Amino acid sequence: MRMNTIGLIVRDVSDALDVLLEIVHSSTHHDTQTKIKLFRDLGSARVGLDLQGMRIGIPWHLSDLASLHEAKLGPLKRIIDALSRAGATVIHDVQISGALEFEPLPLSEKSVLLDTDMKVAVDTYLSSLTTNPQRVHNLNDLIAFTKSCSAENYPLRNVEGFQRAAATSPLDETYLRLSARDEYFATDGGIEGALGRHRCNVLLVPTLCVTLRTFAAKAGSPVMSVPMGSYPPGTIVERGEHNDLVNVAPGIPYVIKKL
Repeated sequence: MRMNTIGLIVRDVSDALDVLLEIVHSSTHHDTQTKIKLFRDLGSARVGLDLQGMRIGIPWHLSDLASLHEAKLGPLKRIIDALSRAGATVIHDVQISGALEFEPLPLSEKSVLLDTDMKVAVDTYLSSLTTNPQRVHNLNDLIAFTKSCSAENYPLRNVEGFQRAAATSPLDETYLRLSARDEYFATDGGIEGALGRHRCNVLLVPTLCVTLRTFAAKAGSPVMSVPMGSYPPGTIVERGEHNDLVNVAPGIPYVIKKL
């Protein structure tokens, strides 16, 4: 599948540094001197917070930020003040041009690309197996096996996602149109373009922004999430429109993300 990225979900920035150092240490894409310099720079960053020269962008125009829960505004302001005191320049007018095209798309269209890619990837993988005792050769076979195998706990564990993907076609007009726009969303119209145009090092958002999460996956851009706070007592419970899951309630933590 095309959509993938490294996403660190950690307790604090120090934990993120530990994971990052391990990733760099095991990577074959950096020469020894580059690794040594990165280890030294990141190690010194743990001692004191000096963000001189760092440019941090906040894309306030995104719909998820425009409707930001009021409980997040106070902690976000304190974080921005702390970053500024540490020497960082915070850019508040960062524009992600592709988001203007992507956000208004209906959910059904946004799902087409992911569902079709999943079908193609699963079919390709299963059909390539040299050992396949259950004779599961494609996604439809997988759906049938899931329904018939008691260990899969169907229908408690449903196959709606599989069925939605199985109904797609890589020749579908919507899929072909969105596939043609994918490179734009992954480059100039996405995170890479926004960072370049505004000369930013990272983007910061105070919520699990669907658009940026999707654009990061399209581009393979790394993402880091750390706790920013939790909803206070008396917060009105809010449930997801499509899954009825509790998204907002007293005591539920929320995160701040860097891309």
